Amino acid sequence: MNDVKISVTPCEALVDERVHIKVDGLPKNGPITIKASLQEGNNRFASYGCYTATEQGHLTVEDQASVQGTYTGLEPMGLFWSMKPEPSSRQNIRFLKKDVTSPIIVTLSVIEGHHSWESLFDPPPKPLATLDVYRWYKDRNVRRERVSKGNIRGVLFIPPGPGPFWGVIDMFGTEGGLFEHRAALLASHGYCVFALPFFAYEDLPKFLPDVSLDYLIECVEWFAGIPGVRHDGIGIIGISKGGMYAMELCRHVPQIKAVVLVNGVTFYSDAPLKFSKGDIKNYRSRLDQVRVTPEGADVANCYQPTDEFFIKGWESEATFLIISGKDDRCLNYSVVEHFMKLVPTEHKHRFQVIAYPNTGHLLEPPYSPHCRHSYHKVLQSDALWGGETKAHSYAQEDSWRRILEFFSNQLQSNKQMSGSHLNTTSKL
Repeated sequence: MNDVKISVTPCEALVDERVHIKVDGLPKNGPITIKASLQEGNNRFASYGCYTATEQGHLTVEDQASVQGTYTGLEPMGLFWSMKPEPSSRQNIRFLKKDVTSPIIVTLSVIEGHHSWESLFDPPPKPLATLDVYRWYKDRNVRRERVSKGNIRGVLFIPPGPGPFWGVIDMFGTEGGLFEHRAALLASHGYCVFALPFFAYEDLPKFLPDVSLDYLIECVEWFAGIPGVRHDGIGIIGISKGGMYAMELCRHVPQIKAVVLVNGVTFYSDAPLKFSKGDIKNYRSRLDQVRVTPEGADVANCYQPTDEFFIKGWESEATFLIISGKDDRCLNYSVVEHFMKLVPTEHKHRFQVIAYPNTGHLLEPPYSPHCRHSYHKVLQSDALWGGETKAHSYAQEDSWRRILEFFSNQLQSNKQMSGSHLNTTSKL
């Protein structure tokens, strides 16, 4: 057998960039398994695909189909998006890159024969060749600055160059704390991004019901006014509960011109929203509608808000991109459909909905491992997020492209969308 060599181009790139994987020097027409693995903290994730080498002993992942594995078919990035916890790791975990100043290191191993998931571990087969691939959320030239200024908390990501830059605020959901990965990636595409936490971080409130709208308004106004950010409009992106805050904030801060909701809550939910001008009442979820499953709590039908609880985002001057998973087990897609019916006709041109079939709640940047269920530290139980891995991964890739285009069009080009949309992206 010739010396087996695996090559990846590029071997170091941002996480949303596709790579080309090729193996040479293999047995002619031989069965081959490629395994990918990584470690983040104490957790290990892996994936694999089984292939057949060509008559010349070559294997090109983007041109050849996986016949079995954590993915099948022609999937150039299947080794990345189909990763799941290894058998020795906790199974109810979500992949999260905590330190964005270091890369995700994915080790690719070429193994002779076709293997099952169980046979790849404890002990793993001896590989014919290995290679480490480096995947970054933060471009090396993007600056990361921790913010602790008066009441304001968070992390700022600043692209290289003199600026000022188009600004975007990034918010996450009910798990609290600070998430930096999406903000770092947006900054790597040229935006100045403020990752904005709102509870369970440093000296911020420990619990969601204590979050103040005044604090959020202060943070947004501060960010919109700093010298490094252009003063003719900013964007905001929020997933889940962060989407609720994003929609409410644009009603109070006119500098917000572009809003992205990723499975975002379009109504006042979970707890009254504290506000100096008068607390805002919330819709009380129907706990009797919780469905207990082997994978975790399905709460999709717990939220059936009546009209008065929906947020009147159309009272702002912002334009909206609403991205929804139709298999979101935290928030039923019908809620989004009802929200769109409430938008007055004269404002519908500012709202676009993209709905993805077989897609769950946790939509991350492209090629991220799909998390169907995981432990939720606030709920103190497993939560079912939903989604089918292949369709969910397609939605992650497609929605990210749309998010980048939306911010580019609404902020940089200052264009307006030409009409109202309620679209369903076709499934694979």
